[in-house]
Amino acid sequence: MRRLNELLAGLALLFGVGCGSDVTDPLPKGAIAMDPPPVIYGVYWGEISGCTGLGVSMDGIRFYYVPGDGGFSSGSSADVVGVWQPGNNSITLAEYVKDNPLVVRHEMLHAILRRTDHPPEYFVDRCGVLVTH
Repeated sequence: MRRLNELLAGLALLFGVGCGSDVTDPLPKGAIAMDPPPVIYGVYWGEISGCTGLGVSMDGIRFYYVPGDGGFSSGSSADVVGVWQPGNNSITLAEYVKDNPLVVRHEMLHAILRRTDHPPEYFVDRCGVLVTH
């Protein structure tokens, strides 16, 4: 388990998963609204809700993607592949990772917790096998 967590942490650094942003940050440049795939994103949400023990609805979260095969800038973070923004309750993903369950669930975990940091209780202990760190 520890080895897997170390591997996932390395992948997060490689992929540059964003940690959220300031309440006043606009959407990342070039972000396009998307309807999340209802079945698979619903499954991902259920998995994250289950590991947190929190019964939070996905209703009200807006999803966006940034076209291209690389990361994007968001707030003070450059070259990230995903970010949850509390101010507009949105998840923005790089186009090439919008089907990557580890990245999508990572941002969903931020949205469920309503936090931009990475509390180890959730990102490692409870939900670590489901998300990038």
